[in-house]
Amino acid sequence: MPILDHEIVWRPAAMMSDVTPAQNGGRMAGSLLVSGVKNNLFPDVSQSERLAGSTKWRKAFIHVASNQDTALLNVRLFLDALTPAGDFVVFYPGTQTDTEQQVAGRPYGIGALYEAAPSGATQIKVACEHPSEYATLQPFRIGDRLRVSDRPSTGGAGNEEWVTISAVSYGPDFATIDVSPALTNNYAMATTLVSSVFELPRVSGAVTDITVNSASGTLDAATVGNVVAHNKGAVEEAWTLTFTSPTAFTVSGTTTGPLGSPGSISADYAPINPATGTPFFTIKSIAWGGTFAANDKVTFTTHPAAIPIWYRRQVPAGTFSLANDYCSLAIHGESA
Repeated sequence: MPILDHEIVWRPAAMMSDVTPAQNGGRMAGSLLVSGVKNNLFPDVSQSERLAGSTKWRKAFIHVASNQDTALLNVRLFLDALTPAGDFVVFYPGTQTDTEQQVAGRPYGIGALYEAAPSGATQIKVACEHPSEYATLQPFRIGDRLRVSDRPSTGGAGNEEWVTISAVSYGPDFATIDVSPALTNNYAMATTLVSSVFELPRVSGAVTDITVNSASGTLDAATVGNVVAHNKGAVEEAWTLTFTSPTAFTVSGTTTGPLGSPGSISADYAPINPATGTPFFTIKSIAWGGTFAANDKVTFTTHPAAIPIWYRRQVPAGTFSLANDYCSLAIHGESA
């Protein structure tokens, strides 16, 4: 079955902090970030903060929380709305465990057409929300996929196309961007947004780094379906299975700690993640082979079907006050 829209959810990081960058972020939490809820990610901006200016970071995860273990394919992430207030937001790809002090890579951003772009155009001018800051951050870069659209990201009337940046320069009022191939539609200045796109080939739960420490016991993880990290229940975790007899074992995670349910090689093992009510992972009984002994160990790492994203909100000094400010990040993908 395909992945459904409602099965793609946003979750916060374990820590949100403006005073301890070394702790801000981290692993995915089990709660949800509900769209449209005030302060679900960023706090309000005080008057003193607007006058002086500020930059804040928040981490979130886009989780493919599907009971199907189908991969989400050809994934594209992009901002699909300008902030209505005087602040602006860009986003950075993260890792499953990084904190604010560890953010690396580059930002992705959004702008609007500075002037109309006709069909056949190979160069467009994009008005950035804050041109001087965009010139420093450079959220549009050579080789980027670029979304040019005058319709909502969820569909409806209007046009949308995807092109590639072949050249870019930042000026005092706009960025000049060469694109390939040429635009196929006509775009008006007032209604068209231009976004740089972060792409991933696939998103799904995964198991890596399987090691069997046993004189004669084996685990066949190469056969598809024998060892599975589930889309909905998998977390970023290093697991250790410790045999207490030739058939029985206990399980502990580096951050999760010991699991209450021991396992046996004579039955499928699928410990439940209490945050989702579904298994962290499954090891099929047919995957086991050979003969294990007490104190033998099997270790492996699971990875969630989640995309870690850092939002960077900058409030320039002297920014005006506005209620109900927001930013919007969209995701496109395919599934079988």
